[in-house]
Amino acid sequence: MSDPLAAALDRLSRVPGVRGALVVDVAAGVPVVAEVEAEVDPAALAALAASVFRQTDRATEAAEFGRLRTVQLEARAGHVIVAGAGDLALVVVAAEDAQLGLIRLEAHRTVEAFP
Repeated sequence: MSDPLAAALDRLSRVPGVRGALVVDVAAGVPVVAEVEAEVDPAALAALAASVFRQTDRATEAAEFGRLRTVQLEARAGHVIVAGAGDLALVVVAAEDAQLGLIRLEAHRTVEAFP
């Protein structure tokens, strides 16, 4: 476990409405470090987020929009925000009523500080 990454997740997890956060190896689709609530399966979430991010990144590049920065999924139980940082991605699980603007801002600040 990487201490700077764990510290970043700890800070992000303190944002109101955040149910968990993890850093994912995008190519492998596995969590590098995770801090999530008990009902969130980090392995399943990492695989989903990595797959969606990889596919969407390919599509945005093919459409000449450049590299993908963020993907946001909305479901009945809440939101999943994926922010890319090279080979890694930050995945944030947020409650349905969370302040998404604040969470996205903090997510982007977090990935900018990745080692």
